[in-house]
This record gives sequence, C-alpha cells and structure tokens, in this order.
Amino acid sequence: MSDPATSPERHPDAHLIQQAEVPPLDVDGVQAASVGTGVFAVATVIMAVGYDTLAAAGDGWWLGVGISGFGLGLISLVYTNDRRRRRRRGEKLSA
Repeated sequence: MSDPATSPERHPDAHLIQQAEVPPLDVDGVQAASVGTGVFAVATVIMAVGYDTLAAAGDGWWLGVGISGFGLGLISLVYTNDRRRRRRRGEKLSA
C-alpha cells in the first residue's frame, strides 16, 4: 500500500482530516442554561433536606454552593432568553 502523503494524485494543499459540516445544536444556550439550573435546583433541595448530615461532617457550606449555582443559573436563563429573543428579531448583538 502506498503512502498517501507521497502519492502522485494527492494535491499538496489537501488535508488528510476534514471536519464535517455539522450545525450547532443550541446556538443561543437556553437549553444548556436550563439543564444546569435544573441540576443545581435538584442538588440544592437534596442538600437542604440532608443539611444536618452535611453540617455534622463539616460540609454545610455545600448548601451555599448549590444556592449560588441556582442563582447564577437564573441569571443565565434571563440572559440567554433575552439573547434568543433579540436574535429572532434580528437585532444586532454586541460582541
């Protein structure tokens, strides 16, 4: 079998690896923000229910992590939904 790099029919500018034309699944990020916010919400509820166990182990601060993640998720939902709305209306987005 011949080496493809040295074969005569190979163009010198051709690449061995080509990327397929695949469109992005979620251009505006609403789905990712929704899933992340939901995961933090569930985790926060679980940690709130078991807070006594967490606190006894010295890990009560994890509840704050869950609340913070949920709060930041809500902010990201507002942002991504606004971004989606502006894109659909054709407004120019700032970089």
